[in-house]
Amino acid sequence: MKLRKAVRNAAVSAWRQRKRSTLAGLGVTVGVAVLVAMVSVGQGAEQAVLDHFRSMGTDLVVVTAGKVVVVAGRPRQTGNVTTLTVQDAEALGDGLPHVRLVAPVQAQKLPVKWRELSSQTNIVGTTPAYLSAKNARVRTGRGFEEEEELRGALRVAVLGPSAVANVFGDTSPLGETVRINKIPFEVIGVLEARGLDSLGQDQDDVVLVPVSTGLRRLFNLDHVNNIYVQAAPGQTARAIEEVREVLRQRHRIRLGKDEDFTLRDQAQALGAEMEAARSFTGLIAAVSAVALLIGGVGILAVMLIAIRERTKEIGLRRAVGATTRDVLLQFVLEALIISVLGGFVGLGLGVAAGFVASRLGNWPYVISTGSVLLALGVSTVVGVIFGAYPARRAVRLDPTAALRSA
Repeated sequence: MKLRKAVRNAAVSAWRQRKRSTLAGLGVTVGVAVLVAMVSVGQGAEQAVLDHFRSMGTDLVVVTAGKVVVVAGRPRQTGNVTTLTVQDAEALGDGLPHVRLVAPVQAQKLPVKWRELSSQTNIVGTTPAYLSAKNARVRTGRGFEEEEELRGALRVAVLGPSAVANVFGDTSPLGETVRINKIPFEVIGVLEARGLDSLGQDQDDVVLVPVSTGLRRLFNLDHVNNIYVQAAPGQTARAIEEVREVLRQRHRIRLGKDEDFTLRDQAQALGAEMEAARSFTGLIAAVSAVALLIGGVGILAVMLIAIRERTKEIGLRRAVGATTRDVLLQFVLEALIISVLGGFVGLGLGVAAGFVASRLGNWPYVISTGSVLLALGVSTVVGVIFGAYPARRAVRLDPTAALRSA
């Protein structure tokens, strides 16, 4: 029997039993849809992580006072170390060949009030270099300048969009005076929206003030928690060594002694986040593959029932000259047609479900060629494997006994 004729016969047979074929292919449809949709979600999460780290700035190194340990995926500062200062930041920015810019940072939650509205907001004392280091931009107004930073008595503030919404509502904040911990500050700018960070914290619920003003008038401190260092492109490793050497000298840390600061490379954090996202994608792909196997079991069951009901047909075909190869090929092709059609329907549903999930979750929509080929390939293999056993059962039927069956 020619292959074309065998395919036509298998398609006609599957169509005649279309209700049963639909039920058999439903498991494959669901499995493929889940596989494509879940892999799309996982790859979208990977892209979101990558976009987030790009938005945080490039070649960024964070110097943190004391030791930092990772607890439940979140960095935690251990102890209360007060040795990191604005002067350290100035020393790091003083001619190091592989360091582009440096920004000291001291942050603390404080109440922000305008008229009768108030909110507990993250106040960040820093320098103008902070915006470049974090790849942040001013949407309206302006950022504070170096001269304003050096004049510690000058009280100006740049607000994030969430802070504006919480305190000002629909009113423009530019030129208004807010009270941060009861101390008045003039609003001179509003930042562009940046969304959540990798820890799920709102990067827009922030108020930037000059670090000298913040340390003296708001925090009553003479030290900072962090220093952001932006390395020259592709020179992060060398910049880290230069920063480490300068800080060890300034803090008089002898060789072999523990450092009172921690250096965290953005690339390392990105690698850890991407590895977690890839593991998540692999896990959901494995779960989806199990769903496809369950769909294959459905095809197996339906084909076995079909053989039992079509025993007389099989015997008649054998009696008029059909070979065992012809019968074997027909039943394998029937299972394959059901599986492949179910796979294509599932592909369409999975693409649609992935799109809806990306819109609801506000992450990038990603459908890779690899996931599509994997889903269709697995559905094809499922059809062949789970159709082979019923087909072998069919060809082993004795033609005489088959013709006698009712």
